Amino acid sequence: MITLTTGKLVAINGVTQENDSQGANTGYTLDFMGNTVTFTFDIGSGAPAAFNIGVYNQRVTVTVNLTTGAWTSSNGFSGTISGASLTNFVNQAKAVRNTAETFVAGNSVMPGTQTAW
Repeated sequence: MITLTTGKLVAINGVTQENDSQGANTGYTLDFMGNTVTFTFDIGSGAPAAFNIGVYNQRVTVTVNLTTGAWTSSNGFSGTISGASLTNFVNQAKAVRNTAETFVAGNSVMPGTQTAW
């Protein structure tokens, strides 16, 4: 959960419709063939376990190249993750992949034996 430095207050004809003061990573997609991960962030409000995306949400995506660490965001920012931070991203991606393959191999979806990446 991200507490926004500046929230998004939406008022129509002087009546507050919502005041989004938080952001959250609401999903991600790992592309193992392209070696990228794309994170989706939304704004809204609520405690971490009860986060609600705002009606006037401004979705932001961040795509990270897991080989080079280069990243770009849909709202115009970019940079490079390096060192331990990039290694952590890659290791977590591999752990998710191994867990998913183990689940599928052991639950008759694709019966077999999983080999860790």
